[in-house]
Amino acid sequence: MSLKKINKTKVPWDLRSDDDNYQKEPWILKKAKESVAIEKNKSERGKFHLQKDGERMLSLSALQARLTYHQLIEYGYKLQK
Repeated sequence: MSLKKINKTKVPWDLRSDDDNYQKEPWILKKAKESVAIEKNKSERGKFHLQKDGERMLSLSALQARLTYHQLIEYGYKLQK
């Protein structure tokens, strides 16, 4: 993916507690009966965990998590409030 195609909008973990759209983790994205949870890795700073429907948990870098979040939104997933 070229750098020009990277979505520059903020992801939930970029927001602070005083922002209007702030949400605590885990951030859950849903589409029909499918759900994907994203949360910060407590033991490795700068890493994230991603888990779909209770399957195996994946460890992602910050960039991978950001790109995955935007891709899920493009696929029709919605962030749960």
